[in-house]
Amino acid sequence: MELKQKGNSLQLGSFKQLKVSLVWTSAVDLDLMAFYKTKSGQVGGVYSDNYSGGSLGDLNAFPFMQLSGDEGVGATGGDNREELRILNLDDIDELHICAINFTDASTDSSKVFSEYDARVEIVTDSGESHVVSLDSRSQGTVAVLCRFKASFMGAEIVNDSSVMPFDQFQGSVPGASNLRLASKVTLAQKGDTHLLKTKGDGEIVINLNWNQKPAGGGFLKTIFQSEVDLDLGCFYELRDGSKSVIDGLQFSNNPKLQGNLTAPPYIYHLGDDRTGAASAGEFIKVNSAQLKKIKRMTIYAFIYEGAASWKKTDAVVTIKAPGQPTVEVRMGEQASSSTFCAIASLSFTSDGAGIEVTKLVTFHAGHGDCDKAHKWGMEWKSGSK
Repeated sequence: MELKQKGNSLQLGSFKQLKVSLVWTSAVDLDLMAFYKTKSGQVGGVYSDNYSGGSLGDLNAFPFMQLSGDEGVGATGGDNREELRILNLDDIDELHICAINFTDASTDSSKVFSEYDARVEIVTDSGESHVVSLDSRSQGTVAVLCRFKASFMGAEIVNDSSVMPFDQFQGSVPGASNLRLASKVTLAQKGDTHLLKTKGDGEIVINLNWNQKPAGGGFLKTIFQSEVDLDLGCFYELRDGSKSVIDGLQFSNNPKLQGNLTAPPYIYHLGDDRTGAASAGEFIKVNSAQLKKIKRMTIYAFIYEGAASWKKTDAVVTIKAPGQPTVEVRMGEQASSSTFCAIASLSFTSDGAGIEVTKLVTFHAGHGDCDKAHKWGMEWKSGSK
């Protein structure tokens, strides 16, 4: 039976298990989610652990519902299906079934759900099947499809068919305020790690930013001192064993060392900011769709001129993946006078679904010294701008 109109409802009666499926064929990354409010007023959600703080749920303990996993990763077309199994709604006052367009939500854009050939199928253990189609022409990144309400006969399902922006969704659906597309994780101590879960969309963005003028030294020194020039770079190794470097200093002499985003190594340095005058600093981007081909990276930065130590630069390195917390390492807290620092290692899972970021913060005399310390095995010669 299809619940065609908003507000249509039906009684499900008692059940031992419900299977709620989000099905689509278009090249878009949709995510099935459930948000609930209990009879005692507790709110929460069941959604992919690819989102910060997400949980797939549990069939054997509260909330007695569980997601199958994440499909459509990388916005691929085909027979995409995500399933939510529900064993018990006894403690639930209302349960909202939603679909988030991760492709749009992570880039702050919105399209129309009716373009995606998507629907929600609800099947009971007795074999009854009910369908709610995503045919709204409204623009938004979240579709609130249907909800289950407690009733004296067991449970009632209601077609909600509402499409809305992400912030409106967070404010109107119980439990949705806890959902975060992104937040921040600071790696405070050497050896701290964080796993970024990637979905194959967009780009991994590594940024180095710093203050143009170092602090201290009096008024005249502030006027006449040289501007701070930092450089961002990385060592990388691909799964095929090839390895090299991408570097703001080195590619001024060898353009190949700027990298390539659409061909190997799928890593690209956007350009050298010699003064820090560009408020955004320097960037390295990594193609998220090609992470299976990358094995590891070591992110580094070095002081080219204008500052005696990292502490005077207020430098910050961030690593961002779509829909994941920003990983931050604050270089401005380091007192070392060594001009070259290996900041973090990135270890890529073989399936391309995760990047383990580890804080290194080891100081070196230069590229060659860092290479030896982290066992990269490459040859080095001096360069200049």
